[in-house]
Amino acid sequence: MKNRVCVIGLGNMLLRDDAIGLHVTETIKESYRFEPEIDLLDGGTAGLDLLPVIEGYEKVLFVDAVDAGEPPGAIVVIEGDAIPSFLAAQASVHHLGLSDLLFAARMAERLPAEVCLVGIQPESIRMGVGMTAILRRRLRFLVTTVLERLRKWSVEPVQL
Repeated sequence: MKNRVCVIGLGNMLLRDDAIGLHVTETIKESYRFEPEIDLLDGGTAGLDLLPVIEGYEKVLFVDAVDAGEPPGAIVVIEGDAIPSFLAAQASVHHLGLSDLLFAARMAERLPAEVCLVGIQPESIRMGVGMTAILRRRLRFLVTTVLERLRKWSVEPVQL
């Protein structure tokens, strides 16, 4: 049986800041446990392959690099129906995968009751390993933003 809440980090480890979602979920796994328990997953660049993964969760929070036209390191929180329309404007590095996933989930009537995207404006998504200095500095704040969103869903992080 799945937990009711899932956090999915998105990104590609070979595209610098694009890997931010993966770094956030890994940092959270290493530093916290949750009451009630939640699932923390590496969604990589799976796109539509995540459809059976999100099925059955009440709430899903995605963490990703998002091109919101803001300065590098700016954090955005987008909820519910605003995610597909926001992404349709080519706002996310993964705009096709995530918007397609949410569209397919909606059409198949498998969309979780609540969906949230916590994103950060990347500085570079060029080929390369390792985040830029600005995103490394903002990682802790992005983790805090994810934890605050989970608290709104009545999930309490407990530091290890």
